[in-house]
Parts: sequence; C-alpha cells; structure tokens
Amino acid sequence: MSEIPTIPALFQATVQRVGDRPAAGVIGEGKLSWKTWQEVADDVRRVIAGLQVAGVKPGDRVVQFAPNSYEWVITDLAILSMSAVHVPLHASLPAGHAAEQLELADATLLVVSEHSKRLGHQNVKCVTHSDLHAHPPTPHSAIRNPQSADLATILFTSGTTGQPRGVMLSHGNLATNAIATTETVGSPHEETRLCFLPLSHIYARTCDLYTWLFRGTRIVLAENRDTIMRDCQLVQPTVLNGVPYFYQKVAQAIHAGDKSQEPGALLNLLGGKVRLCFCGGAAVAPEVEKLFAAQGLPLLSGYGLTEAAPVISATHQENYRAGCVGRPLAGVEVRLADDGEILARGPNVMLGYWRDDDATREAIVDGWLQTGDLGEFDAEGNLRIVGRRKELIVLSTGKNVSPAAVEQRLAGSPFVETVCVVGEGHSHLGALIVPNPQALKKFIRENRLWVWSKRRAVTHPKVRELYRGEIDRLLADAAREERIGPFVILPRNFSIETDEVTAKFSLRRETIAKNFAGEIEAMYGT
Repeated sequence: MSEIPTIPALFQATVQRVGDRPAAGVIGEGKLSWKTWQEVADDVRRVIAGLQVAGVKPGDRVVQFAPNSYEWVITDLAILSMSAVHVPLHASLPAGHAAEQLELADATLLVVSEHSKRLGHQNVKCVTHSDLHAHPPTPHSAIRNPQSADLATILFTSGTTGQPRGVMLSHGNLATNAIATTETVGSPHEETRLCFLPLSHIYARTCDLYTWLFRGTRIVLAENRDTIMRDCQLVQPTVLNGVPYFYQKVAQAIHAGDKSQEPGALLNLLGGKVRLCFCGGAAVAPEVEKLFAAQGLPLLSGYGLTEAAPVISATHQENYRAGCVGRPLAGVEVRLADDGEILARGPNVMLGYWRDDDATREAIVDGWLQTGDLGEFDAEGNLRIVGRRKELIVLSTGKNVSPAAVEQRLAGSPFVETVCVVGEGHSHLGALIVPNPQALKKFIRENRLWVWSKRRAVTHPKVRELYRGEIDRLLADAAREERIGPFVILPRNFSIETDEVTAKFSLRRETIAKNFAGEIEAMYGT
C-alpha cells in the first residue's frame, strides 16, 4: 500500500485480511441479513462491470441519486475502485435542485434506485442499481486502481447560502481522514455500527462507511429513518453516529416516558449494547448532553465540514468535555485567526471547488482552510465552537450575538423541535419556535385545553405561557443580549422543499426570514 492510501486500497486490504467475516448487514421487512467481506467485494466487481458496460471511464463523473441502501454502498465502492468520480446527491433534494446539480457535475451516468426520482436530461444516461448488478464480475486485471491524489468525489454543498458549490475530495483526503478519525476516537476493532445518517453526506460516508472499511468491522444500514429505534433493538449496535437532532429526539423519548432518572433507560432504548455515541454536524443542546452523560453514554462530539473530508477534531472518551468538540486529528493543524475564526491545514483539506477557482482561492489561503466558524481552545487543548462568523446578529444596542449558541440551548427543551433565532437591528433577540408535536399534544391533553385547530394550538395563552417558561429556564444564566424577548410558535416545521433548511437540516436564515417575514414583523410590532 502507498504511503498515502486510497479507499479501494483500504477495501482490498480488509477483504484480504477478514474476507470470510460478516461485513454489511441489511434490514428488509424487519429482518437482518449479512454479507461477508468477500461477498461485498464480489458485488463491487459486478457493479464495476455494469459501469463499464454503461460507458464509464476513469475520471468520468457518475451521479448517484438514491437513499441509503446496500446497493448505494456497493455503487460507491465500484465507482471509486475504477477511478471514476462519485457525485452523490441527497435523496431528499427536490427534483429541480437535483437536476441542477446533475448539470453542474457534467456527468456521464446517473444511477438511481428502482424507486428514486428520475431526472430528465437528454445528455446523461440513466440506469438503476439492478441494471448495474446484472453482470459477471469484472476481473481484477481489468480495473485501474486510482492514486491518492486522484479526484474521488464531488459533493455539492450550498450550506446556508443557497449557492451550490462542488467540493472536490481526493482519495487521499477521504482515506487519511477515515484513518485519523478512527485512531483519534479509539474505535475498537470489534464493533457493530448502525448507520442511519444519509451516506450522500460526507459525515456518514467518512465516519461510518470508510471507518468501517478501514477497521474491517460490521455495519448495518437502518431500514429507513422511521425504523431507527426498532432497528437499534434488532441490531444491538455497539457504536452510533448521529447528529444533534437524533439525540434530541432520543432525549425527548426518555423524558416522555419519565425515565430520565432511571439507570440504564437510555442504554435499553438504544438496544442494550451501545458503548460509544458520536455526534457531529452541529452543536448539541446542553440539556441533551447532560442527560446522556448522566446515563453513562456521553456524547463524543467532533467538528468538521465537507471541505475537510470532513473531520477536523474529534473526542476520545478520555478527553470528553461537555460543550467541546475534542482535539485536532493527528496530522491536522488548527489555529485561530485574530477574530477567532478556525483555520485548518492537513491532508484532509479539499482539492478545491469544482470549476470555481475564485471560490477556491477565497476558501484556502496559503494552504489554510477558512472554515467560517468561530472557536476557542480550553486549557487542555479541546476545541469549542462559539458561532459562525457570517451568522452573527448585530442588535441595535451594538452587541453581537451568535444565534446558533442560543438555538443550541433552546433545543434542549422537550417541547422544542426546531428554533430559529432572529433580531438583526432590534434591541432584543426573538425566536421562531417549531414545537415538538407529540409533547405539545400531550400538554394540551393533560391540561384539557380547548384547542380546535393547529393555529389555535400554537397561540393558546397556556401554550405560550409554557414556552415562555421553557425559554426563560434554558436561558436563565445567559448573557443579557442572548436572552429571548418576543417569540412566535409556528404551526409547521422548516423544510428542505421550501429551501428553509439544507440536506443536513442546517438553517437557511435568509430564506426563513423571507418566508416568515409577516410573523417576525408581528412579533416585533413593526
């Protein structure tokens, strides 16, 4: 193996080492079945044959537009193994946005599942996963192995700005980040992961899929996003990798069953064998973090972004600190600019943005990736995220406030599903609150409130009194400028379809402000 490995090289080494062991678990209709590493390798060579028949050559872009599945994993490994470039699109993307990204990728082939949306494009051939699997395996001698510097994937990330940019990651970016992440967090050689985050996002792809590939352990794909808790019972995973929203929902389930003080309640809910819970993608609410720590399963948070493949820092059990995102990975340098912006340099930093040299030069300066996030280090070298440089709210008092920090606190309420903090140019912060529907219904039922519509449910005086109390409780020790004055409870959640959130549910604040302009004006009395 070369000094800087590739994803196919990691895969081949694992197959040679543990080929007869269980590798990939698939749940269908509530039943779990397994593929060995050698069976996975054989399936990958079948898909390589299918891609070659479809005309794919090294360097060609292959777009995959499908939800998580075993076939998604096999297709990813096949594309990378033949030195083509994988361009995964989020399955939740509206068809119009997906078609735009297909066009930007200048793709040779579009791969979809049997049930995925097909994107009409006269210059791009479309095939299904079944089409690709219907071929004899390609012999190893007919496969061109990539080099570590070769482009492996393009990931379109619009972040919170709405402008699609294609992040170009090399094989070296992906492989070194998977290895460094695994070694930093101390992930054991014997583990079973339940993967439910979208593999089209680099977080799950590196931190679940490629760490599994490196370790040669076991991974199981959840049947779908609605069966995760059932799948925990079925699989009994030892490792979970999630985003704050998932852990927030788990905490709400514990609270709903009045089991927050019951020893082992959290462990039992997650299948009984979980030893490590990793968290990334955003900051976790302190109330949620406290619950997990009290239950003996501290949330081991990490930090990164797509442009860093994605992990920059990660937490090991021994250096867990509430509110922190661990220490920089081995080989990754991190420093803070004069204004506190986090800058990163290392083998995980992207090649650049697809066909956008100006954006690349703006993002990478003298080899340092400008993350746009603000951070600080504690005395023990743990990194803490304190906000986004471009998302600071400037109040009329002159105070600058990070809305994400306030939202993080409010998300700890069992009655809150999502929240967006506003207040630019006003004297106080305000909040658009999406209620947790189950918790709110329970409150209305228990208090026998006369509610005849969804609109009445979120405007009832007793409901507003409840949320006022939750806001004040969670922000009791916050700075004056971080406290919420006016607020409105919304009758619907923010959605991807309306461009109010990204594929990983990060808030698009400008769109939210536009879509809820009337509510914000009424809230402030303007």
